[in-house]
Amino acid sequence: MEDSGEKRKVMVLGGGISGLATAWYLKKAGIPFILIEKEDKVGGVIRSSEIEGTVVDFGPNSLRDKDGSLRALAEDVGLEDEMVEISEAFKTRYIVRHQELQELAPSPKTLFTTKVLSAKGKWRVFAEPFISKGPETDESAGAFLERRIGKEAVDYLVDPVFSGIYAGDIYQMSKKEILPQLAENEQQYGSLIMGAFRSKKEKSDVKPTVLSFKKGVQQLAKAIHSKLTENIRHEKILRVTVNEDEHLVQTDQASYRSDQVISCLPAHELANLLDNVEGDLNNALGQITYSPMLSTQLIYKRENVDFDKQGFGFLIPRKENIRLLGAIWKTSIFPELSKDDHFHFTLMTGGAHDKSLLSDSMGEIEQEILQEFARLTGIKADPMYIRSVLWEKAIPQFHVGYENVREILKLAEEKYPGMYFGGNYRWGVSVPDCIKGAKTLVQNKFTL
Repeated sequence: MEDSGEKRKVMVLGGGISGLATAWYLKKAGIPFILIEKEDKVGGVIRSSEIEGTVVDFGPNSLRDKDGSLRALAEDVGLEDEMVEISEAFKTRYIVRHQELQELAPSPKTLFTTKVLSAKGKWRVFAEPFISKGPETDESAGAFLERRIGKEAVDYLVDPVFSGIYAGDIYQMSKKEILPQLAENEQQYGSLIMGAFRSKKEKSDVKPTVLSFKKGVQQLAKAIHSKLTENIRHEKILRVTVNEDEHLVQTDQASYRSDQVISCLPAHELANLLDNVEGDLNNALGQITYSPMLSTQLIYKRENVDFDKQGFGFLIPRKENIRLLGAIWKTSIFPELSKDDHFHFTLMTGGAHDKSLLSDSMGEIEQEILQEFARLTGIKADPMYIRSVLWEKAIPQFHVGYENVREILKLAEEKYPGMYFGGNYRWGVSVPDCIKGAKTLVQNKFTL
C-alpha cells in the first residue's frame, strides 16, 4: 500500500447524497478535499433507470423542497431546466381499510367524512385537547400518539404514514426524533391540536414544492458527481484511525493523512472501520439499526389499466394483514416521466415488521405483492415490466433514547477534533435533510 504523499485538508467518506452534498459545499467554499467511494455508481440508495421511455426510481421517488435550497443546488449543478414539479394529484392520498382504498382528500372536512376511522375513532381524535399532558421524557411515537389521539387513529393513520417514511415500527421509534414539534406542543400547550393553532410557523418567501428530474432523482446525484470527478477516488476503505492531531484513512489502494475527516458512511459500516476509538462510540454506531426495503416497479400498457383514481398513492396499515406497505402512482404525480402509452406504479415492501424480506425468494415476494396490488386496485392485466431492487439496510431507525446516540457522537467530535459524523442517521432520512445537514456542517465548521 502506497502513501498518498501530502496531507489532505479534508477527507469525505462515502458517495451517497450526504457525501456528495458535503463535497459540493466544500468545493464552493474553496476548501481542498478528496471524496472516497467504493462503488462506481454514486448516490447510495438513490437509483434511477429508464425502461422503454418511462423513468423509474428504486430509491427516493420525490424530493420535498421546503425553502428553495434544493432548487438552488439543482440550479448550481446545471439542472435548472431538468426539474419536474409534482402534479396537484399528490395532495390526495388513500389508506386501506377493510381491504379497500379509502380517500383522504386535502380538506379539513376529510376527518369528518373519511371511512378510514370509525365514528368512535373520530371522536377520540377530537377529544385530544382534553387529554392530560404526558411525560417530558422520551417515549415511542406510537405510545405518545396513542395517548393523545387514540389507538384506532394510530393504527390507521399514523402507522401507515410512518411506515411509508421510515419503514419503521412506531412503537420503537422516538417521539423526540420523528415528532419533535408535536412533543414540544404537548409540553408547551398541553395539546397537539391547540399547539397547531397557537404555535407560530416560520414565514418563508419560498413556496414549498415537491420535485423530481427528467431522468429521475439520481440525475441530481450524477450532476453533483460530474462537478467533483477530479476530487473523487473510487477505493474501498479498510480502516479509519482517528487521533488528536491528524487522522489516517487507509484504502485498498493508498493511505491518506488528513487534518479533517467527514464520515458520511452508514453507521454500521463506519463502526467496522474505526480504529483506536473508545467503546461508547462503536457501541452507539452499532446500535443503529436499518430496516430493509424492496422497491418494485410495475409498468402497464395504459390501455390495459382500468383505474380512474388520481392521487399520490396508497398506504396500508399493518392491521390489514397485507404484506405490501403501499404504492406510489408515479404516472399520476409525475406524468412527464411516463411514456404516453405506459402507466407506472412503484410498490414498497419490507420495513421493520417484515424481516423475512431478506430470506424469502424475490419471485415469491413479487408474486405475492402483485396479487395484493391487483386486488386493491382492480387492475387485472399483467404488467409489461416488473423489476425490483432490494435494499437490505435502507433506512436508519431512530429508536427511543436516540438522543443518547447523538450525545455520544457530539462528545466524540469534541474528543477527536477534525472528525465529523454525517449522513442520514445524523441529519435525517430524506434527501433534502441530508443536503441541508451537509450545507450546515460546511458553513459552521470549515473556513479557508
